[in-house]
Amino acid sequence: MLKEVIVAYRLLTVGGFTDSPTVVVVRRVHGGHLDRIMTRSPHTPLDGCSDVLAFELADGMCVQLHVLTTALDPFIAYINFGILLGDNQDVNVTIRTTEAPAAGVPQNAHFAHRFPLTVAKVRRVLGPIAAIVLDGQAP
Repeated sequence: MLKEVIVAYRLLTVGGFTDSPTVVVVRRVHGGHLDRIMTRSPHTPLDGCSDVLAFELADGMCVQLHVLTTALDPFIAYINFGILLGDNQDVNVTIRTTEAPAAGVPQNAHFAHRFPLTVAKVRRVLGPIAAIVLDGQAP
């Protein structure tokens, strides 16, 4: 419990986060990879993640935050999975990072081009659905 409180405090108090656009992904695409993520224990971090925080918002949205970085990384990054109340088929996926944007990449460039270290970690964790979330690929 203390670990979750510390992670939540750190994530909420550190400024300078950049969010990816939220992508709505159907749980069953690509063999149900996202469904397996969402139905595993909310207390078990995904492979490649250092921690997980699960909670329910006042509006009924269920959220899992999987922390992609460790204390050895020079930035903080996590994946936010959110399921809206009454919509068990779709998952809202957002990535947040404090990674500095890549040098020479325009500010209006796609998230995947601006934050290469974060994106590499996300691709490893999301596997077959990474292209949907990061590259805008159709399911």
